[in-house]
Amino acid sequence: MPLEGVAVGRGASEGRRASPTAPAATFAADIGGTWVRMRVGGADAPVERVPSPSRLRHPDRSTARLRADMVELLGDRVPAGARAALSFGAAIDHLTGTVYGSAPLWGDEAAPYDLAADLRRRRPDVTWHLVNDVTAALLDFAAVHARPGTRRVAYLTVSSGIALRIADLERTRIPVDAWGLQGEVGHLPVPLTDPGADVLAGLSCECGQTDHLASVASGPGLVRAARRLGLPAAPQVADWLPGALASDDPGARRLLELCVAPVAQLLRTLWCLDPHLDLIGIGGGVAEGLAAPYAAEIRRRLTTATSYADRGRDDAWLDDRLVFCEPGQVDPLRGVRRVGDWIPGVSR
Repeated sequence: MPLEGVAVGRGASEGRRASPTAPAATFAADIGGTWVRMRVGGADAPVERVPSPSRLRHPDRSTARLRADMVELLGDRVPAGARAALSFGAAIDHLTGTVYGSAPLWGDEAAPYDLAADLRRRRPDVTWHLVNDVTAALLDFAAVHARPGTRRVAYLTVSSGIALRIADLERTRIPVDAWGLQGEVGHLPVPLTDPGADVLAGLSCECGQTDHLASVASGPGLVRAARRLGLPAAPQVADWLPGALASDDPGARRLLELCVAPVAQLLRTLWCLDPHLDLIGIGGGVAEGLAAPYAAEIRRRLTTATSYADRGRDDAWLDDRLVFCEPGQVDPLRGVRRVGDWIPGVSR
């Protein structure tokens, strides 16, 4: 299927028309709920970082205002006649540029928003490419970690939100569904299967629903789970948890086990459904911040047999297929510059 919706606009406007002989400038941006990072030029060009016009930063502003602020920010920064590649922290239709929702950016607003159309209207001289930030991270991860013979590769981010993307390297394809989506796993119902895990039932998600994977396993989910468990350090759980785990605090250990369990179950399910998934990277603020204890708990669960159909994976098998990324090792801003190579392969 042609991707007319991904390359979401090319035109010209008075005063912004690029020279017909000059090469188009390259503009890349990584847009999250906390920061917007932007770069004009190649990978060695300086990065500008500005606060994101988001619900996280401005809880008092309306969704319409926040969206307008975002379009204004990007429209003001992109050079004339540029090719702009945006890594966007939202559930986004990769074929049209329509955003279905972003809890960090716009809270529980779920009405589809045609971001691409607004960007075109403000800057018709620019060629806009929009992808989800996890897609951009996946492209960066695959470029660094995929080996000859790797068939399919996935990247899972566990941060303020949770999401996954899978790419078929043999065909250079990223399949999406009828809505242009793939891998919004953070908003799937959470399996609370550990003994005593029902204590976490009913926790809210930033999207406004309850009992989602992100309700318990994301960064905000860890805070909610810590409160539900009655841990006194719940409001500062991100600062408290690494040290508490290092000292083998029982409350910290219980919190980690309960919040990691559904993530490990997701990985187990992925390999059950797709045996050609040769490589999975795990990154994001939660996984990277908790580092070794997080990785060890994931691996402990995956090496444990659960049935004759899931006999557990040994350490050598996991070493070959599972990468726990370090801070800065995967960068959506770097990955989004590769979007042009993949656009023909993003298809329903």
